Amino acid sequence: MRMLLHKFDSSLTHSILTWPDWVQPFMLVVTSIGQPLVTLTVAFAISAVGLMRANVPLVISGLAAAGTLGIGTLLKILLHRDRPITDYVLMMRYETFSFPSGHSLGSMVSFGLLAYLLWHFLPHPWGLVSAGILALLIFSVGISRIYLGAHYPSDVLAGWLLGSVALVIIIFVIQPKL
Repeated sequence: MRMLLHKFDSSLTHSILTWPDWVQPFMLVVTSIGQPLVTLTVAFAISAVGLMRANVPLVISGLAAAGTLGIGTLLKILLHRDRPITDYVLMMRYETFSFPSGHSLGSMVSFGLLAYLLWHFLPHPWGLVSAGILALLIFSVGISRIYLGAHYPSDVLAGWLLGSVALVIIIFVIQPKL
């Protein structure tokens, strides 16, 4: 299994690293949008809107999105997977582990929740357009982590998967509405 995972990671990483150099500034911007500080801010902003509207499910939804990042951090500590050895990782301010990708997880749950809310709140077609743009952002954040050398593809997939599970639970159990 480990050999199959290594082959998957190596193959996909190699494919993404063949992209032209002019993509790098875009990837740096996108990865900064996916930082945990940004995704936590989005989650807490959703909770704040819920507080202002006395909307308990919305408050809980934002807090659950933020809590999912905490779960991701605990998994990083427990699973202890080293990051790829790249220039980008060597220049990182904080030394953290690789699995799962916190950027991918946070983007999926926070921007995914925001997409869900905007899709239902904004009039057609703007809700759909907003959700589509946020979906592209979620995808781009994950790809940026691979392109920049911060994560293996399996780290990104795990972040997306964990974020998706949390998002499904938030949407179908807590049932937030604006």
